[in-house]
Amino acid sequence: MKTTHRFPAVRAAFVVATVAGLAQAIGTPAAMADTAQPFKDLDIRQLPMTEIVPAADDRGGSDIGGGLKISTTLDRPDRTYKHGDNLSLMVETTEDAYIWVLDTGTSGKVHQLFPNEYEPDNFLRAGMPIAIPRPDSDYQLAVTHPKGTELLTVIASRNNTPLTQDLVDRATAAGPFLALRGTAASVSKDLSISLKKNHPDWVGHHQVLYIE
Repeated sequence: MKTTHRFPAVRAAFVVATVAGLAQAIGTPAAMADTAQPFKDLDIRQLPMTEIVPAADDRGGSDIGGGLKISTTLDRPDRTYKHGDNLSLMVETTEDAYIWVLDTGTSGKVHQLFPNEYEPDNFLRAGMPIAIPRPDSDYQLAVTHPKGTELLTVIASRNNTPLTQDLVDRATAAGPFLALRGTAASVSKDLSISLKKNHPDWVGHHQVLYIE
């Protein structure tokens, strides 16, 4: 029997904000930043995470200048879900890579959705897309109220150097998922350092989903 895990959603007021600097500090290629999508529905507490991986475009892909590329797709074209819906994310890379999926709620808290307790293996073969969760997985991601907006950040790298282990909030229970210490602002800062130091070939993309 599959275990259903609730996909957190926290209502927040619409806030217009500009957050800049982290992408430049990491050294993200300009080709990614030039086509960044507007994250107009995100709360100011979520926005720092968007600076880690400026999105390539709304079609769901980004690259690092002719090398490793990644594409992500939600199972709903309009990215809109209702209470009780299950969510699935498709991820594909052009080269063998390791992937991580982070969820940022409007509370500003960040969780690692993948890899997780049920699917600890985050290796992805080139040109072989996977669904998260996989169809045969023992868990599901269920969308729940309150209404709001969620930000999914998908990161891929050619090496599997731990990305978040130093950021795990050991005092917070998050079921099969890891809760990361601090808010989106502090997590984005720590992740940018880790990516620059340990993952020079990293690539990533964002998906924004809407919960009615």
